[in-house]
Amino acid sequence: MTPLEKVSEELRALGFAPKIVKADQFRGDGAVVIEYPVTVDSRHKGRTFTMAIGFQEDAYPEYPPHFIYVAEFADPQIPTHSSFCCDDANWCAFSVPPSDFWDRLPSADKNMKTYVHRHLTRFWSQV
Repeated sequence: MTPLEKVSEELRALGFAPKIVKADQFRGDGAVVIEYPVTVDSRHKGRTFTMAIGFQEDAYPEYPPHFIYVAEFADPQIPTHSSFCCDDANWCAFSVPPSDFWDRLPSADKNMKTYVHRHLTRFWSQV
């Protein structure tokens, strides 16, 4: 199973409807796209965004997804790594690896549940 397939499977188990997108604009082999409802207290709370998760490494779960991509996202509060158009959507790419905590996690906790609840929550509280 590829890292994208594994991430997709884990996100599905969390209640998302992931879709693997193979496009050159996403780094690596592609990205996993989901609709993400922002629930954390931030200026985006209550909104839902199309976002994607992509890799720089291909050894998930040991190495977590490195990139977060958000479609049709104007005025983020943190700098973007790049931007591009794909499938009629404008995407912002953020290079935000969660290595500050991921590297210290036990192997059993290196999964999308931890990534979503800890890393994506932090990301959305900052943008």
